[in-house]
Amino acid sequence: MRTKTLLLGCLALLSTTALACSSEGPVDDSSDGEDAITSNDAQIVDFTFKGEVLAPKGDETRKAIVSQLFYTVGALTTEHGANGQIGRVETGGVTETVEGDNKRIKYTAKLPVAWPKGRSVPRTYSVVLPKDTTKLEAFNAKYDGKCGTNEYGRDVFWHDFNPIAAGCTVDDADVTRSSARVTKNKSVTTGKYPEYAKVWEDGALNVVAIFGYSDSGGASDAGETEYNEFVARSKALFPGATSSETPVTASIHKDITVKAKVKVGGVMRDVSITSLLIGTLYTSGADFDARYNPLSEKADLVVYNGHSELSKNTNALARKGVVAPKQYQMFFFDSCDTYAYLDTKLADRRREVNPDDTKGTKYLDVATSVLPSYFSNYAASSLSFVKALSERDTPKTYNQIMTELPSDQVVVVTGEEDNTFKP
Repeated sequence: MRTKTLLLGCLALLSTTALACSSEGPVDDSSDGEDAITSNDAQIVDFTFKGEVLAPKGDETRKAIVSQLFYTVGALTTEHGANGQIGRVETGGVTETVEGDNKRIKYTAKLPVAWPKGRSVPRTYSVVLPKDTTKLEAFNAKYDGKCGTNEYGRDVFWHDFNPIAAGCTVDDADVTRSSARVTKNKSVTTGKYPEYAKVWEDGALNVVAIFGYSDSGGASDAGETEYNEFVARSKALFPGATSSETPVTASIHKDITVKAKVKVGGVMRDVSITSLLIGTLYTSGADFDARYNPLSEKADLVVYNGHSELSKNTNALARKGVVAPKQYQMFFFDSCDTYAYLDTKLADRRREVNPDDTKGTKYLDVATSVLPSYFSNYAASSLSFVKALSERDTPKTYNQIMTELPSDQVVVVTGEEDNTFKP
């Protein structure tokens, strides 16, 4: 997906219009006061509702449910500036009934939703989803233009489907309707720090920053411009820093490493920042893996800046690289809607190699964007995390770090709830 004029990280600008839910008011919450989340611009609520979907009987059940839930994106983003964490939805009470070549899946979903702070949150929310995933082509054709208009092709109309758009009428035979109960998410945190002690326990800070093109590369390409800016500013950040280039490959079009020293606890320590400029992650070849694998094994911070390609690049990176036992890492997916797109693979892979980590977050923190990110912010946003981690002796909380990030993309950090570092 190439956005030539607006240069967003994946999609298009989102508008905010009227709230259209069954009721409106304070979030239903049994606790006192208002908890914060490790985001300066979002509050997290849970949508709990019962769902039903018809899918081919050979399809993996969770995949079928998630595919259906992606149709929540259009209304949430367009009408409310919100988004659901679809890739990490919790499901329960799942039953399956075979109907010929298909199966009917009934389930209960608990969908975390990042809702902009300062906006009234509904007590209930009407969830309207396509009923039959075996007929999505016909569904998309029928409602494209009437209930939202596709921006990136009719096959991904889920991104734009908006059942509460002006003039939209959805036939009951085509959809399932549920009333989601909206409650405050109980796991939100504030004042949490990155695990500085774990980052520096090997005496070094290792960063991998991946940049993708906004279009096709070249001097005028916003992705390449931000790559060059990031490399220059990384070098300027550390007095005496040096840089070296590694030969390019088919998938990696620029490969520059900045090396420097920084004082930590009165001792000069190593900093290494490797920046890779690529086309797209999900189409990158074995040459990218050969370069990225050894870098990722020791990386303390991994940043991706570029198009999300409607989740393709986001989840491709989650599956790449080497996961080393007890290697704490931060990931920053500086791309559009990555809060919605990122699935559980990052945490799953870490749980598999760490017997002491039942959730997969003990050695992992992830920053994602609820809304679009802009290419023009990539270098500055990435440097905010690099600079913060390099200043071990004056640590910052995630909330403090995020004051330097654009508020309109609504960055959220997850996995930090089990962090133990305190200055």
